[in-house]
Order: sequence, then C-alpha cells, then structure tokens
Amino acid sequence: MISIRVLDDQKEIKQHGTEEFPVAVYHYVMSECILGYINWHWHDEIQLCVVTKGRMCFQVSGAQYELGVGEGFFVNSGRLHMARPVGDPDSAYLCLDFHPRMLGGFPGSASGRKYVEPYVGAAGPEHGSLKKEIPWQHELLEEIRAIGALYDEKAFGYEMAIQARISLLWLSLLRNAEGLAGEVSGQEETGELVRRIMAYLRAHFAEAVSLEGIAREVMYSGSECCRRFKQTTGETIFHYLKAYRLARATELLEETDWPVSRIALETGFCSSSYFIEAFRAELNTTPLKYRSRR
Repeated sequence: MISIRVLDDQKEIKQHGTEEFPVAVYHYVMSECILGYINWHWHDEIQLCVVTKGRMCFQVSGAQYELGVGEGFFVNSGRLHMARPVGDPDSAYLCLDFHPRMLGGFPGSASGRKYVEPYVGAAGPEHGSLKKEIPWQHELLEEIRAIGALYDEKAFGYEMAIQARISLLWLSLLRNAEGLAGEVSGQEETGELVRRIMAYLRAHFAEAVSLEGIAREVMYSGSECCRRFKQTTGETIFHYLKAYRLARATELLEETDWPVSRIALETGFCSSSYFIEAFRAELNTTPLKYRSRR
C-alpha cells in the first residue's frame, strides 16, 4: 500500500530521486493508497501531475482543482497539498517531482540567479491547473508524459535528456505563469498556522485532544483555528485527526503483532469497538482482515 510518511511539520520524509539525480516519477493509483488518497504533505521538490484515469481533486493553499484524464496540476516547492479521487476509487495520475537544483546548471550560474532563485517556493507561481484546451498547457502536459516515459525506460542518456526537458518545462511555466488558473497568493500566515495545528495533532494523536488544547498551543482562538484549517484543507481538524490515527493504525497492523485493543489505545481511540467501526467505515475492511494481507 502507498503511504506518504511525513515529519511533524508535514514535510515528506521520502527523498525523491537521488543526490546526483533529484528527479522521480510516480504512477499513483488511489485505491492502492492507505485511506484511498494522498494525505497532506509538502516537499522541497517542484511537482507536476497528469491525471491518467478517472477524476482527481488536488488541494493546496485553500484552493482545489477537480481534473479529468489528460488534465494536470502544478505545485511549487514548499506548498502543503494533497490529492484524492473523485468518484472512481481507481483514479490515477502520473506525478513528476524534481528538486530546484535540477534547474540552475551550476552554483552561481546566470540561469539559477535569474530564473530559479526568484521563482522557487512562495516567491514564484504557487500552484495551478493545466488544461488540454490551452495550447501552452497542452504542450506542458505532453512534456510531463514524455519525461515520465524517459524515466521509466531509462535508456542511455535519459538523465541528460530529462534535465534538458525539465529546464524548458520550467521556462514555459515562468513565461506563462499569469495563465495558471486558480493561483492564490498571500496564504503564508494561514499555511503556517495549519502546519502548526497538524504538528500538534501528530505529537498528541495518542491522547485525548481538545480544541482548547490546540488553541493554547498555537495561540489563536478555537474558532479561528477551525475556520482557517477548514479554509485551507477543506476538512475539519478532527476529521484530519481521525484519518491520521487510522493511518498510524495501519502501520502498526503491518509492523507489529499487537492485538487490536492495544493498537486502538496507542492511536488515541477511546475503545476497540469505536476503532473497528471507524476503520471499517474508512477502509471498508476490519483491522484483522487488513493485517491478514501482509
């Protein structure tokens, strides 16, 4: 099963590619993901995606994009985002992640100084959808698929070919950034608050968590925490907490032989019966049946 594991600040743990070639291509099928979707996370890599089956909803910085086959999504470095299927649980997408180091050429280069450093992260275009009917975006979508094919085939010289294509892809994004539908700026404060709330929930998920405790930790009112969290993620604080607890429970089911009662306790559920009920509702199976898949 696919699981995006993150640190307490929601930064993804997994390195994409290698130090020598920081590029990775993934073919995600949502039904193969724990809980059936890619949960909230961020990374230093820039990401571009193309939907390959069904429909997908990508969420980032208070915006969401519902996209069909052949359409895509861009998110800059450091932006908190997630992906879930719309309708078909087997919805899928191709995901290209590359570190900004792929773009600069060499330290101190004119390319890095003029076209990379000023545009990576919050300073540049944050996110947006890519549509087939817009000519420059159609070309970008084709380029993402072409890079994916080069990565999968790994023929002689594929690293150099991918690096060249990624540089041209980035230049196209910069030239046309104003045409990215749905770009949202000015979300830094809210995004930081949401990360702090998520970090608190991850640190205390095994305990009885209260809105009052969250509010004290982040020094905002409870109502403001709820409003900003829902505005950014589209879900409530306690729905996120339950999903995180269930994700941790699946890890314990895979990695230990603990009884269900202990796993329920270790992941913050008030009783075994409630844990089993919540597990079945979210994963359409029981904890023991899930463990038997090992």
